[in-house]
Amino acid sequence: MKHAYLIIAHNNFYTLERLLKLLDDDKNDIYIHIDKKTKDFDFNYFNKVCKKSTVKFINRINVYWGGYSQVQCELNLLKEAIVNDYEYYHLLSGVDLPIKNQDYIHEFFEKNKGKEFVRFMKSGWDYNRVAKIHLLNNYCKIKNKFKYYMYIIANKLISKTINRENYDYTKKFKKYKFMKGDNWFSITNECAKYICANEDNIKNMFKYAACPDEHFMHTILYNSRFKEKLSYETCLREIDWNRGTPYTYKIDDYKLLISSENLFARKFDYEIDKNIIDMIYNFLINSNEK
Repeated sequence: MKHAYLIIAHNNFYTLERLLKLLDDDKNDIYIHIDKKTKDFDFNYFNKVCKKSTVKFINRINVYWGGYSQVQCELNLLKEAIVNDYEYYHLLSGVDLPIKNQDYIHEFFEKNKGKEFVRFMKSGWDYNRVAKIHLLNNYCKIKNKFKYYMYIIANKLISKTINRENYDYTKKFKKYKFMKGDNWFSITNECAKYICANEDNIKNMFKYAACPDEHFMHTILYNSRFKEKLSYETCLREIDWNRGTPYTYKIDDYKLLISSENLFARKFDYEIDKNIIDMIYNFLINSNEK
């Protein structure tokens, strides 16, 4: 069985091109969502980047950081892919890169077949993200200053009206323990289909949450038969939250990245450091040829 890569992208297309070339393999298919707000994407060019993998661009929606639209985008990618029954489904951003070659990655998942790689945060997260109503969560990073300040005012008014001190939206779902973690994952076919089958339930539970993409999968899977198969500690992504939100890797991080036990890394930006992208790309291309 093949692997499906699910990619969410909206900018930094130099990195995206390198990502696609590194994923291009007979054992992979690639599904891509380009934010509907993006106006300068060359679909014709990117349709020709991969020579071995089948690439499909799914229907576009407007995606807003912190809003339910991020969850919907992930679900749309999964629904598009599960029709073809893949071994594993990997969610990546368009500013991520693999840091191991494809033979290594496929061998890793063959050895760990059946395990769900979803990383959980054990404690210290803000439960109000899911307990309170965040009615305008799709607009918390809007660029228009006037609209942004209107959002701030409206959100405060809504919070005072709806979110009383003891209000807890999660009480409507008593059988669930709500969880949080990284939204990037590598999950099996059975698990992917289970998530998609729970789409209505997910929307009811998280449509008013703040950053629901960091909660929905963790909550649904933790309260399911997949609980014993979850990795909990790793999603196989090298992500540095200590130096940024997350940190953007630079050339000085090259040795750290290629020696990592993880399979992927995020994030990269060619405007900040193009050299690190090219070095990882060349390293992996050369390793594929050996």
